[in-house]
Amino acid sequence: MKNAICWLAMVGIVCFYGVVYAQQEAVDAYNQGIEALAQGKLDEAVDLFSKAIEIDPVDHYAYNNRGVAFKRRGEYENAIRDYNRALEIKPDYYQARVNRGIARYRKGDYDLALDDLESVAGQRKKDPAIFATLGLIYKEKGELDQAAKNLKVSLTINKNGVTALKALAEVYEAKKDYEKALDSYIKLRAALSKKGDTQEIDQRIDRLRISYVKELYNQGLENYRLGNAKNATAIWTTGLKVDPNNVQILRDLGLTYYKLGQYQKALENFNRALEIDAGNSEIFRVRGDAYYKLKKIEKSIEDYDKALIINPRDSICYNNRGLLFHEMGNLDRAYEDYTKAISIDSSNPSFFENRALVYISKGEKVLAGEDYRRALELITDERGREAITSKIAALGRENPNGSQQSGFSTERILGNSSQESIPGR
Repeated sequence: MKNAICWLAMVGIVCFYGVVYAQQEAVDAYNQGIEALAQGKLDEAVDLFSKAIEIDPVDHYAYNNRGVAFKRRGEYENAIRDYNRALEIKPDYYQARVNRGIARYRKGDYDLALDDLESVAGQRKKDPAIFATLGLIYKEKGELDQAAKNLKVSLTINKNGVTALKALAEVYEAKKDYEKALDSYIKLRAALSKKGDTQEIDQRIDRLRISYVKELYNQGLENYRLGNAKNATAIWTTGLKVDPNNVQILRDLGLTYYKLGQYQKALENFNRALEIDAGNSEIFRVRGDAYYKLKKIEKSIEDYDKALIINPRDSICYNNRGLLFHEMGNLDRAYEDYTKAISIDSSNPSFFENRALVYISKGEKVLAGEDYRRALELITDERGREAITSKIAALGRENPNGSQQSGFSTERILGNSSQESIPGR
């Protein structure tokens, strides 16, 4: 009996030490798996976690971390299977549910991923990965407002989160909120600069700046056309903060200030435009108009001359220089410029009206009448036709006074590259 008891005691001791040894072996395999996972040795990590699970089939930590290794290898089904097993063993295992949600997202199972991540989002409000992934899921589903909301939460926890910054920038870009998109891309660039690889983001920023400035330009143009000139100037001023060298905005901002009677501001924008594009004949011409309004006649003529050297087919420039000579009393030069404008563009009634004034001043009423009738043929609106008709009738009087007639400046309409005319001086 005594020998039997001793034998049983020996068996118990052996079993105890066997269990302890097995448990230690499982712990060692698990720890080695963690080390392999940290070093990116995914195949080795899978083998070590599998060994730990074989020894201890209810180790939820080993299942979770083997799932991580599978997920990093792109084996999402295997990863999800391991996360499921970890949650069977420990239903409240938070990390396994988060990891399963991320794996489901990467597999494309967005609704199941949402179930996982929304269920834990309230538990761990300091985990940026949850909210970043929620943002990515909503972005893929096209729910951009929800995407932005979650991505911003993620970035309040980790302001340099590269994944969240990139996704938020793309969301804003999709919403055409270019200002916020640009801000997010710039922050993303700063976060990536520590890694030294920013070329792709630099290209995106450049592309987005172009889109943003184009959008601002069109918004300004729309406001201008609706009669909101002051709104247009504010929008274009914002555009110049994004792209200070945008000649198109500088030109139309200058033209708008000109329309508002702020000729010095118009001049400043034209000057800046010509610093960037010194061969732009149109800018020389409109700057010449601004100089005229500022009573700088010599500079006005000088700019008209430069514009015509660059573009000898600018009928509007000939007309405006003709108006200036006309006001100076130089009727011959005015006649030459009006005639040149007509030879380039015989469809503009203003040119014929202006030359008619020269004929009247010279006492050549027949020729003036011919030009007025040509203008009448070209004018379509009733009020304009009535005005020309009254001018023709005035020629029948004995002493028509040419100095009392009104001429027209033909400045370029904003947003249109063709030379159209609007009433000016």
